[in-house]
Amino acid sequence: MALALGLAAAVSGAISSCATEQSRSARTSSPRIIIDTDLSLYWDDATAVGMANVLAQRGQVRVLGIMSDIRNPLAVAALDAIDTAYRHPHIPLGAVAHSEANTAPHGYTDVLVNRLPHSVHSSEQVPGAVSLFRRLLAIQPNHSTTIVAIGAYTNLAELLRSKSDQHSSLDGRALIRAKVKRLVIEDGLFPNGAPAVTNQRLDLAAASEVVNGTDWPTPIAWVDGFTGIKTKVGGALCTTVGPNNPMRIVYESRFGCGPPGDGDWDGPALLYAIGGKQELFSELGEGGAAYINAQGGLSWRTDPSRPHDVYVHIANQKAVNERIDALIGST
Repeated sequence: MALALGLAAAVSGAISSCATEQSRSARTSSPRIIIDTDLSLYWDDATAVGMANVLAQRGQVRVLGIMSDIRNPLAVAALDAIDTAYRHPHIPLGAVAHSEANTAPHGYTDVLVNRLPHSVHSSEQVPGAVSLFRRLLAIQPNHSTTIVAIGAYTNLAELLRSKSDQHSSLDGRALIRAKVKRLVIEDGLFPNGAPAVTNQRLDLAAASEVVNGTDWPTPIAWVDGFTGIKTKVGGALCTTVGPNNPMRIVYESRFGCGPPGDGDWDGPALLYAIGGKQELFSELGEGGAAYINAQGGLSWRTDPSRPHDVYVHIANQKAVNERIDALIGST
């Protein structure tokens, strides 16, 4: 009997050790992302952050940090409220320069910070986004990190311009080249293009710098505006999750409990950034690159100097919507 009990304990211990090792291995091999977001007013930024938190709970992604690129000093507090609701209160947050100017329109950010617990109360309590970008990137393995850009280009342009500091002896361009695997941007209407739309318009000078002036030193995938038009999600939140679920709070703030009042662009961008095509998306335009067109917006052209850039469209809309709904409906 004692031998049997000892054998059972040994087997149990081995299984537990194996499970722990598998969990550790999954965390180590999971995609590493930094999210740069204009979370403040638009519904889809919140869904992307919520999805990232759920996937982090499952060990399917490592969220290294989240940057605010909008001059709403409560944006980082709202981000902290979402992260805390998903039991990730220690995700590093960074604020765009001059956030205290408070010139961006507020939306559900104020509702989130009034409804949910959080320890960050304004941008004054977090480091600047570029400094945090540099600190996080400096300690990552080479070519390991995906930047998911779902807002203004301000932080990206300033990261490119940044100089060596206490975090790394590399300047911004060299640091990006060494540490970043790919930049995934939600913007544009490819291939034909259009005038500047939402994300580009938030900081036109910075967008031009990232797209044209500095030749971003890693591959770029553009998850363009066509992906959000039919991505209508979240309509079941008011009946499937509790009233203090952050996704429900944002949804109710934007649309009441009616049908989705807007598409969702950033959710697909987050899904693609983490998993690639996944039979959900198509990658188009390889051998080309985005450029600033005569209307000041983005178009696509052949560009042999950027052989690995692509733009992304949805290949299976129903599956994308179901995947996003499943993630934002998780608790």
